[in-house]
Amino acid sequence: MKHRVDKAAAFIDLDGTLCEIYLWQGLFAHHLQNRFKRSALYSFIAVHFPIWLLYEVKLLSKDVFYRLHATNLAWLVRGVSVTRADRIWDWVIEHQITPRLRPEMLASIEGHKIEGHKIFLISGSYMPVLEKLVTVMELDGTIATPLEVKDGRYTGRIVPPLNVGHGKAERLKQFLEDHDKEIDLSASYFYNDSIVDVPVMELFGHPIAVYPDKELAALAKSIGWPMIGDT
Repeated sequence: MKHRVDKAAAFIDLDGTLCEIYLWQGLFAHHLQNRFKRSALYSFIAVHFPIWLLYEVKLLSKDVFYRLHATNLAWLVRGVSVTRADRIWDWVIEHQITPRLRPEMLASIEGHKIEGHKIFLISGSYMPVLEKLVTVMELDGTIATPLEVKDGRYTGRIVPPLNVGHGKAERLKQFLEDHDKEIDLSASYFYNDSIVDVPVMELFGHPIAVYPDKELAALAKSIGWPMIGDT
């Protein structure tokens, strides 16, 4: 079957792929440097340090560890108004994310723009910060994890499914339905760093491992997927 090149698009993961750091690192830095909701920060650390230890000794899978960590990170904005949180997202983008964007990925994005491809961020990180980053980088949109809001404030919970692994594949398929089949995944590119998102990589004609974890690096080498950067 001939693929429609004019329907090619690029989908790019954020944490560890487009950016060298992860959203949790940016939020930690904000809360520490601005003396903001430190009790929530320390509570998060206290709960998740034992979980991290279980992961390190291989008693907890990477998938489960990622899901718990990414879901519960929303605690750091629990009770914060959407308006106040906007300033947090702006700070994280300016001081943490933008300075650590990978040069190789910026070059890839520029190449896709020259080719006329639409470019989307697709990440387990939270929708509000991804929407802002899309605007800053002049991209076409995002698929991310929404945060629950009640009475104008974040509740500290996500709107499931978490945009990771099979949940990311589910949200991607819904995204494509909403875009009236204008994107052909078999002609499109997906940039990703983690083995957790292999179910999504397998949907694309051009999956690319970017500074992959050791599991994804091994898989990419065995299959022949292109790689950018070392583990």
